[in-house]
Amino acid sequence: MKSIPDQLRIGVFFGGTSPEHEVSVITGLQAVAALNEDGGTGGDLGETALTITPVYVTKSGSWYVGESLDQVEHYADVSSLVDTAVEVAAASGPGRTMQLVPVRQGRWRRTEPVVIDVALAAFHGAAGENGAFQGLCEMLGVPWTGCGVAASSIGMDKALAKQLVSAAGVCVVPGRVLREAAWRGSEDSVLEQLPAELGWPLIVKPVRMGSSIGISRAGDEQALDAAIEEAFRFDSAVLVEYAVPNLREINASVLGMGARAAVSVLEEPVSASGLLSFEDKYMRGDSSSVGTKRGMASLDRKIPAPVSDSVADEVRAMALDVFAALNASGVARIDFLMNDETGDVYFNEINTIPGSFSFYLWQPAGVPFRELLERLVRLALDRFSTEHERVSRFEVNLLSDRAARGLKSGKA
Repeated sequence: MKSIPDQLRIGVFFGGTSPEHEVSVITGLQAVAALNEDGGTGGDLGETALTITPVYVTKSGSWYVGESLDQVEHYADVSSLVDTAVEVAAASGPGRTMQLVPVRQGRWRRTEPVVIDVALAAFHGAAGENGAFQGLCEMLGVPWTGCGVAASSIGMDKALAKQLVSAAGVCVVPGRVLREAAWRGSEDSVLEQLPAELGWPLIVKPVRMGSSIGISRAGDEQALDAAIEEAFRFDSAVLVEYAVPNLREINASVLGMGARAAVSVLEEPVSASGLLSFEDKYMRGDSSSVGTKRGMASLDRKIPAPVSDSVADEVRAMALDVFAALNASGVARIDFLMNDETGDVYFNEINTIPGSFSFYLWQPAGVPFRELLERLVRLALDRFSTEHERVSRFEVNLLSDRAARGLKSGKA
């Protein structure tokens, strides 16, 4: 483990252009509140002094900082909220930092840039979770929490993730990817082919969407047609899979990096309709609750999941295999489907930035929310330091006089 500085300026980034915008706001504000709690744990960041800056990204993609951004009730009127905040743009800062530079400066008063040492990503979906934000951090030269660029991108693509996980020997549900271009004009033939290939009933979901948005179950061609059209509202590619009978959903969280990864207690989410929905995940809790009781933490669930020791061991082993196959890091929630009659377990998906950071799955192991976040920051610093110790430059001057003459003439 690398040494850490006496002070760390952490930017908590949330919101974004995804349909999961509001869910990300909740996760981000939960993290801000936990990191601002009095008295550190003395854990992974030791006695390091933390300065926490909430960074809100609007649905249109504008970035804001300001003192009013850390209270969830202010987000009921976003227009008024951003009027009290400062719009900023990201730039590379000195010493591997990110500077959040005000977009507009007052005529008589200048606002200094906000400097960030570590970016704590609390986005869900779209450019915040799919590798785009991670790539920006990489280009700016600042550490960020969670997965790397490639793992983030792959984890957001359910179809690609399943291909890699299956190649690693983990069982997945039979399915097929349907592109919108192949669907338009061939609807009737596709509606015949899919059940003939996969059977009934079927589950249809957008390939690159989370929080159960756009997911439907279909038991006949009419319902399948409607389900496909619904999924195409959110993505240009949809995943159609055989619906596992006697279904139980079992989830695990994995925390760490490489050989340092560990698995949490297992959970079994409780659905009101048999298919876990957005409403199940985020709208069945107490609407008056605040802090860590919002978001994924409010979902009805059984912890630990009531499964046999052998099933629990299998799920934990599969979770580590998935985490390794996708070269994930930080904290992830990995979701599995189980046929309760046969005991067969299948990988469903990975959430590389899980709702509420899955803190509720680590609390039973004695890991408080703040300590979990500190561990994520420490992992980010360690990974960034390790990667930047590698050779990144090949010392040859192609623009020297001799080389430049060859390039100018177009000769090889």
